[in-house]
Amino acid sequence: MYKFSFNINTNSKKTGANIPIKIRYYENSKKRVQIDTGIKIAKRHWSEKKKRLKNSAEIPFEFAEFEKLEKLVNTIIYHYKEKATPLTCKKFKYHFKNRSIDDLNDSTQDFFTELDLFIEAKKNNVVVDVIKDYNTLKKHLLSFQDHRETEITFQSFTYEFYHNWCHFLAYEYVRRDKLVGLKNNSIGKSIKNLKSFLNYCVQTKKIEPIDLSAYKTIQEEVDHIYLTTDEILAISKLDCSSDLELEKVKDFFVIGCYTGLRFSDISRIKPEYINDGLLQIRQKKTSGKVIVPLRPLAKAVLKKYDYFSPNVTSFVFNKRIKELGELANINIPIELQHKRGSIKESKTYKKYELISSHTCRRSFCTNAYLDGIDVQLIMKISGHKTEKAFRRYLKLSSLEAALKLKEAWGV
Repeated sequence: MYKFSFNINTNSKKTGANIPIKIRYYENSKKRVQIDTGIKIAKRHWSEKKKRLKNSAEIPFEFAEFEKLEKLVNTIIYHYKEKATPLTCKKFKYHFKNRSIDDLNDSTQDFFTELDLFIEAKKNNVVVDVIKDYNTLKKHLLSFQDHRETEITFQSFTYEFYHNWCHFLAYEYVRRDKLVGLKNNSIGKSIKNLKSFLNYCVQTKKIEPIDLSAYKTIQEEVDHIYLTTDEILAISKLDCSSDLELEKVKDFFVIGCYTGLRFSDISRIKPEYINDGLLQIRQKKTSGKVIVPLRPLAKAVLKKYDYFSPNVTSFVFNKRIKELGELANINIPIELQHKRGSIKESKTYKKYELISSHTCRRSFCTNAYLDGIDVQLIMKISGHKTEKAFRRYLKLSSLEAALKLKEAWGV
């Protein structure tokens, strides 16, 4: 296509010589790259009709630099036309940035191609949720690229990029539900995954080392819920015999609350993992082996399915477990707070609306702790490797914490 144009933001409210000139190169009708030329001017020196800088005695140095860049671009395009080879956005940016027409070494693919290859390679080594997180990262970066109208490359990841991307995700990103802005923990997860990918590219010598010290992972404590022993029993006693799918969701829930296993591990339970009332399984996420004593209710549920786990997808479980919570009248109001950028937001839910597959594991850990079981023993069953990680699963109310202290102090 070999098409380019110089542009300025004609709607800019900047005064004086502060408006940047940018160049756009179009690889095709759908793909383009925009690059800052480094030249800044006052609006009066720009011809929007001709898309170029006016020759004015007020800006001799800027005009001379503009002419050099215009000549460079025409040279780059002529070079590829003569060879009758495509001039990609990646190649154009390389030549323009380096002020050279030396051929680019294509041993490293463009950023998003490398990210796709990385995600594909990960599929056999990590759980499905991790792949979803990497695909979400890609979606967040592509949205930012479209918003800025500037191609993301391996050279993009500067201190300025980090802050602009975080600001975009918190205040301008349009979610699937049409609401604007992501919670800080969602942004933090994308930052963490971006750093993992870039560090992988450095370690495999696909790119030169990048200073990511400014890329701080945003994280805040979240007020996740847990269910009390009475609430778990209320759900387990519901009659779901007329709805086979709901019955399986209920039984899966009971196993989760009484074993503390992750959803991905419960799904893999089979008879050979059970012996003498003990469930022995190697965790899919960490590869660590855990041994869980089966309590009567969990054992009775598994017996119904010949000691296989009920066949339920995570989508169905997370959708229908809320129905069970509502049927069991688990409807006390819960106010949750979170931050979006620097904005604090809160919303009140009925407790059953917040039940998910993660609630099972949190409920197991919290109830075991409230029953006075030693933290180290619970961790042996839950598979947590550090006490810090384990304590994030403890969801005690202020009253419950006070009662534990009262018990410890003997008052």
